[in-house]
Amino acid sequence: MPKSRQAPGFALALILGGSLLVPSAALACLNAVELSRKEAVKLINDAETALAAGEAAKALALLNRKLDSNDAGYEVSSPQLDKRIQRVWAVARLRAGDSADIDAAVNVLRDQSRENKKDPWLQVRLAEALSRTKKGQAEARKILEDLAGRDLIVDPEGFATLARLRKAAKDEAGAAQALQRCQAMAKKPEVCSDTPLPEPKKVSRQAPSGSRGDLRDADSFL
Repeated sequence: MPKSRQAPGFALALILGGSLLVPSAALACLNAVELSRKEAVKLINDAETALAAGEAAKALALLNRKLDSNDAGYEVSSPQLDKRIQRVWAVARLRAGDSADIDAAVNVLRDQSRENKKDPWLQVRLAEALSRTKKGQAEARKILEDLAGRDLIVDPEGFATLARLRKAAKDEAGAAQALQRCQAMAKKPEVCSDTPLPEPKKVSRQAPSGSRGDLRDADSFL
């Protein structure tokens, strides 16, 4: 499972007067695992393939093994690739992780949703993550009901999440309707269920924030 730390990012340094000055917030990144573009793309593709096959635990193990091997985290040369890594890692965490992983997934997906307000996939994933928390279920249903009303739920997992939320709210007819939409889209019938998911394992560690506030602060030194 990911350790208690800020989400990893790019190493920052300033060469001034022949000396290397490194902002304290970026110091750990100097020892980060560096991923080439090829490695990053392969990691994302492998994790997405596992998720599409319903093997979230496999995807999470793959990502954790590569990205969470030390406290310094990882670094990639492309902000776009980094966002894709964070996104697929968030989905693996919310589907196979513990309570801290789910909190981290909510943070990442909320941040990316704010940056991409017209992306329904991100909204669906944020709702899916929120639905795994007790305090987030009302917000999750609000998001999905809005998307459903505009026919913007993009995948069967989204409809399955909506079905569970409606059933929990005693809306049996609404849950059945969501399951019908799920079944019409799903390649794997087992995806479409309104049975409550198991409670995520509780942990005492602090969830990673998924934000890059520490690295933005480091940028201000440059």
